[in-house]
Amino acid sequence: MLLLAATASAASLADLSGGTADPLKNPSALSPHSLHLLMTAVAWTGERLVSVGERGTILLSDDQGASWRQVRSPVRATLTAATFPAPQTGWVVGNGGVLLQTRDGGETWAKAFDGVEAAAIELAAAKAALERAPGDAAVQRRMREAEGLVADGPDKPLLDVRFLDETRGLVVGAYGLAFRTDDGGRHWRSIMGEIDNPAGHHLYGIAATPDALVLVGEQGAVFRSTDGGQSFQAEKPVGRGSLFGAVTTRSGALVAFGLRGALFRSEDGVNWARIGSRSASINAGAVLADGTVLLADETGTLARSRDDGRSFEDMRLPDPTPCFGLAAAGSDALVVAGPGGNVRVPAALVRGANAQGIAQ
Repeated sequence: MLLLAATASAASLADLSGGTADPLKNPSALSPHSLHLLMTAVAWTGERLVSVGERGTILLSDDQGASWRQVRSPVRATLTAATFPAPQTGWVVGNGGVLLQTRDGGETWAKAFDGVEAAAIELAAAKAALERAPGDAAVQRRMREAEGLVADGPDKPLLDVRFLDETRGLVVGAYGLAFRTDDGGRHWRSIMGEIDNPAGHHLYGIAATPDALVLVGEQGAVFRSTDGGQSFQAEKPVGRGSLFGAVTTRSGALVAFGLRGALFRSEDGVNWARIGSRSASINAGAVLADGTVLLADETGTLARSRDDGRSFEDMRLPDPTPCFGLAAAGSDALVVAGPGGNVRVPAALVRGANAQGIAQ
């Protein structure tokens, strides 16, 4: 069975364990136990940390990860990624094709759409494309697949969300799901037909360089846009393993990571060089203010680069925990989201000399 994503696959069973209530129509339960649930992602808003995870859990920290409190989510579906284009404006995606938004820094959340509405958006786009080109085989196939999305119901996760600014944003997910807004989330449109992805590869991550937007996904798939995300062209696959994400270094280079330690670097999103090998899948990455690139894998090992992502060294932390999400908490700490909640790592450990080189 194909791995949908390191985070989503680890959490998918949790959505089935909360009883018979529809996870897309019922809010999350507030509980002190939420601090110790599986957390899949963490984001820095510029003012606070927001972490998301199983059963629709959303946690906030106003002291750089030293303590956390839960706020109510409108869904109980597992949440997989979060981003804040501005301190007060944030977006979260998750299982069931769910997209959530906040306008008050994460205190309250509303559902923008879910998998049912997402399928309807794609079906409308496919119908419009078919009206323009009724004899096009690719468009006919898209129509059939859109009808299948509607018939399947909200069973496909969204896996990443990114905003270029407060108005322009993208979300991507399993089986090539992809949607875009140009008005701050008031309206969303499907761009599945504008991505050169006829195989319907899962799309795991979104990254931006000064000149392009890049999507990474299943089986090393890479899609690149030079028109601000209006359309994406397929590039040569990067290796054979799935890429779970990519980060942009301070110079604008890309570092992509994923299954079984896949680790590649590119200056342009087209030409990629393998920069290391490791046995454990790399699930998350972050770039610190000083340009340090950090990656975290499923064993809880951190890898650090001080040369713009050209080489990495392992960091042995005192209490490693499997990592699904990673974010710098201001300048004083790093927060790792994992199976038992969020773990705060002091910046002194991240900057320390206790490291061991990754095999090149």
